Amino acid sequence: MRITLIALNQEKYPYPVQPIGLAYIAGALVKNGHEVKMLDLCFSDDYQALLGSHLQTQAPEALLFSIRNIDSTSYPESIYYLPRIQEVIAFCKTRSKAHMIVGGSGFSIAPREILAYLDLEMGVVGEGEGVVGELLDHLALGKSIGSISGLVFQNNGVIQVNARRLPADLDQRLPAREFLDVERYVAEGGITSIQSKRGCHFNCIYCTYPLIEGRTVRLRNPAGVVAELEQLNKQYGLDSFCFVDNVFNYPMEHAVAICRGILQKGLKIQWTGFFHPRFITPDFAELLSKAGCSGVELGIDSAADEILEQLQKGFGTTHIIAAMDCCKKAGLNTCCCLILGGPGENLHTLTETFAVMEATAPDAVIAYSGIRIYPDTEMERIALKEGYDLGNHLEPRFYISKDLHADLVPVIQEFARTHPNFIYGGMPNEIPLDFLKRMRKRGVKGPFWELKSKFSKLFGPAAGGSMRP
Repeated sequence: MRITLIALNQEKYPYPVQPIGLAYIAGALVKNGHEVKMLDLCFSDDYQALLGSHLQTQAPEALLFSIRNIDSTSYPESIYYLPRIQEVIAFCKTRSKAHMIVGGSGFSIAPREILAYLDLEMGVVGEGEGVVGELLDHLALGKSIGSISGLVFQNNGVIQVNARRLPADLDQRLPAREFLDVERYVAEGGITSIQSKRGCHFNCIYCTYPLIEGRTVRLRNPAGVVAELEQLNKQYGLDSFCFVDNVFNYPMEHAVAICRGILQKGLKIQWTGFFHPRFITPDFAELLSKAGCSGVELGIDSAADEILEQLQKGFGTTHIIAAMDCCKKAGLNTCCCLILGGPGENLHTLTETFAVMEATAPDAVIAYSGIRIYPDTEMERIALKEGYDLGNHLEPRFYISKDLHADLVPVIQEFARTHPNFIYGGMPNEIPLDFLKRMRKRGVKGPFWELKSKFSKLFGPAAGGSMRP
C-alpha cells in the first residue's frame, strides 16, 4: 500500500524533538514492502499547503497520524495540543478517502477518549511496529480487524480497546532515520534520541510510561545500542545524544555494558539521560563520565521523604543526596526534576525540598507545579476520591494539595527568583527561543537545562526563573 506517516507535533520549545517513534513505524513498514512517505509538521508554517499538495499528488491509501503529546503538562500556564491536532485531521478528511489511523505516545495515554474526540475509526495503542503492519494487511485484503492486538476501533458505535502487544525483541526494530530531516533538527537545536530499552516497572502514581510501554522492561543488546550510536556518528556526524529510556540506569548492568561498549569503540560523543538516584554509585558515576555522559537528569519529584513515599518513588532523600555527591565528584552536570504540590504536600515539605536543593546545589532544578492527572493512573484514582472534576479526561487537569492551593505558585516563583539554577516549568519562559537558537549555532550542545545553567552562570540571578517545557 501507499502509506503516508504524519508527525503532528509542532512544539519546538525548548528545542524540536525528532519523531523517532514514527521512524520505527516507517522501518517496519518498509520491511513489509509498503511504499512509505513521511510528512513532519514540526517545521511547517502552512500545514494545509503541505498536506493538500501531498494528498493530491501522491494519493496515499492510508494515513498514519502520530501524536507525541496532548498538552504541555505545565501549570498554571498549560498548552492544549489536541484542538490543533483535530483541525489537521479534519482537513485531511476533506482531501482524502484513505484509511486513517492514529497512534503515538500521546494517543496511548487515553486511546478511547482521543479516538472519539478526533472522530476516527482506528488507532494503535502502545508499540505499533507490528500492529500497524498487520492492520494494513487486513485492510488491504478486506479481512476483519477485530482480533488484532494493540488496536482501538469503532465497533457498532462502541469503541473497543484490544489488549496491547509488547514486542520482546527490540534489536530487530530500529528507527528508519532516513525518513527524518536529521540535519534540520540538529540545526534547530534538537538532540538526537536513542532508546536502549522499553517498559517501566516502577510505581510512580502519576506516570504514563506503563500505559505507553507496559511494565515489563525489555532490553536491547548493548552492542546494538553502541553500534547505532557509532553509525549515527559516522553517517550524520552526530556527537550529542539523549537516551530517552524512562530510566537509563536500570537495570544497572545493562547501562554499564553500554558505557563500556562506548569506551571500547572509542566513540567521541557526549550524551545525557534520565537516571534513578538509587542506582548511582561512585564507580558507576566515574564510568558515565569516561563514556561521554555530560549530564545526569534525576526525576526525584521531591526531596521530602514523606512526599516521596506518597508518590511511590522507591527511594528516599538519602539516595538523592548520595547520588548527587557521586555525580559531582565524577564531574557530571546534574539536574533535579521536581513535581511539587502532590498528595500530602504543604509548606513544610516544600521547605524541606528547597533546603536539599540548596545543600546539593544541582546545576539546574526544573520544577513543575501540580501533577497532571492522566486516565488509568493512581493519581486519577486519588483525585476522583477527593472530588476532582476531570472533565473529558483530555483537557489538562492538575492535582494540587489542598494545603497549597493559594500558595504553591507564589512560593515556587519566589524561590526561583533568588536561585539562578532554578527553572519553573509553570510559566512562560524568560529566555527567547531565538536566543536559544543562537546559542545552538555557536556550538552549545546538550539538553536545555545544561544550556540554561551556563546562561544563568554568565548572567546571574536575573536569568533564573520560569520556562515553558
